[in-house]
Amino acid sequence: MTIYLDHAATTPLAENVKKLIVDHLDHYGNPSSMHHMGVIAEKQLKAARRDISSFLAINERELIFTSGGTEANNLAILGSVTNRNKTKSRYITSRIEHPSVLKAFEFLEKQGYDVVYLPVNSDGFIDVDDLKAALNADTVLVSIMYVNNELGSIQPIKAIGDAIQAFNKVHHAQIRFHVDGVQALGKIEIDIANCHIDLMSFSAHKINGMKGTGALYCNKLSLLKPIFFGGQQEMGVRPGTENLLGIIAFAEAVRGLNNNITLKLNHVQRLKECLLNALLMQEGIVIVLNGRNDAHFSPYIVNISFIGVKGEVLLHTLEMHGIYVATGSACSSKKKNHSHVLSALGFNEKRLEGAIRISFGHSNTLEEVATASAVILSVSKDLIKAMTKKRNQR
Repeated sequence: MTIYLDHAATTPLAENVKKLIVDHLDHYGNPSSMHHMGVIAEKQLKAARRDISSFLAINERELIFTSGGTEANNLAILGSVTNRNKTKSRYITSRIEHPSVLKAFEFLEKQGYDVVYLPVNSDGFIDVDDLKAALNADTVLVSIMYVNNELGSIQPIKAIGDAIQAFNKVHHAQIRFHVDGVQALGKIEIDIANCHIDLMSFSAHKINGMKGTGALYCNKLSLLKPIFFGGQQEMGVRPGTENLLGIIAFAEAVRGLNNNITLKLNHVQRLKECLLNALLMQEGIVIVLNGRNDAHFSPYIVNISFIGVKGEVLLHTLEMHGIYVATGSACSSKKKNHSHVLSALGFNEKRLEGAIRISFGHSNTLEEVATASAVILSVSKDLIKAMTKKRNQR
């Protein structure tokens, strides 16, 4: 038995994507080459850019292909650094961003730039009023994740974009708004223009595409500087030969979304309800939902604490039963410290220690979730009994 419940970390290749990859394995031309094979490759690259841009309702020249979400986030942040005085350049983010965002801002902070880390409430949301208070004439960039990768909280992106837009108009400023959309693409409706988003990051392997491929939307390429150097690929912003196979697979994964976001969302919501109905309110064990079960949280991600159980031990015990979950972000899961996201919410030690993340995909079934829930309950109760026995023997 294998039940995969770690789709926030990565997703399996969709069947249509697998077929396309096999069909294109012998198409190895470089899009920058001038001969016939290069021209064919360039046409494939343009078609992929066109279809992804069409899905996002953006101009084709506003989409830059990258090696993934991490590079897209780094390019958006570090590529937005201006030549202004460091101490007069402010950057704003939140305390619960992905490591690829936080580490980029920590780097800027060490260089002497003014970085503001907005706090979040106990459910994982920033207060838009806190953002408004942090904005000033020296602010260069605001970077906020759309859907949190550990908690599933959906930030008020429209309200944030409106606040930045209003400040820009009143103060004749040019603050740019970056959104990490890695966990949002294909899972919730995205309206880039209406939310006043200037830069947005995406990753192919979160939507059943290949690893090693991502993209950055940028509405003003002239304001974005490359962070490494080489050729003139990707409008001169992201040098290096494009990962053509990964990019056309990315486009095929986007085509596979088929605009059925609401239908898929409803299916995953039923999966979440099945899980929570089975796990919560159990006698003999304390299980706490981190976050809420409402429209402000993505049903694709469920974070739960099993009080009295170590999340890492629970993860590996479930793995022995063929059930795969996570304890946090896949980018930092091998670290022994607690999740920085849950820590920012102010949880106590036991709640932090017992947290696991369950993340669904469209391919998961109600039967799988029911089976997994029963095993999770049984295993967690056994672990609590073993821990209690061990304490009593001391």
